[in-house]
Amino acid sequence: MQTTCRPRATGSACQPGAPAAPWRRVRAAGAALLALALAGCGAADNDGAAGTAADADTAAVAGSASVPVGALPGNDLAGALDRLNAARAVARTCGTTPMPAVAPLRWNAALEQAAIGHSEWMQANNTFSHTGAGGSSVGTRATAAGYPWKSVGENIAAGQPDVARVIAAWLASPGHCMNIMHADFVDVALALKPGTSSNTYRTWWTLDFGRPQ
Repeated sequence: MQTTCRPRATGSACQPGAPAAPWRRVRAAGAALLALALAGCGAADNDGAAGTAADADTAAVAGSASVPVGALPGNDLAGALDRLNAARAVARTCGTTPMPAVAPLRWNAALEQAAIGHSEWMQANNTFSHTGAGGSSVGTRATAAGYPWKSVGENIAAGQPDVARVIAAWLASPGHCMNIMHADFVDVALALKPGTSSNTYRTWWTLDFGRPQ
């Protein structure tokens, strides 16, 4: 999970809540970043947050064409938005942090382009990180895609075979859950890049959130 908020006039940075995992705080372009990522096979990102164990069906599959999430069986784009909004409609506890029910998200085409690009980059480089092409972050990718943001966030995952299981995995992880339940976010997009037989994971997921300026 990565959340980036432009500093307020007071100099404070918005955050999704008290961290329930050992997040590393860094500074980039004057914004506070909190990063946490989720992968199959017990993978961990370089913030030291271990991912969930993969299902047995996370082996790579053939086919590497760029496709929207709705193009693969079991991966319905409209259904993904419905699942995210159903999750936000119910108060829940993310780790040990109570999160109230919040307003539904709307799909955003610019964030979709940013998410697609990052999933494609992770798959092409067989890597798993919020840091993307040319050292990009979720904030710089959203800006490049034409999204004028006040705050942005990102969940990534790899290996989960369908929308239902990747969202369930994110909701079971405190930091990712807090991004999904973050009241500041109003826009969202999800992208899936299938892996190939040479990849570590079968799927590469990017979920981008935002609030426009």
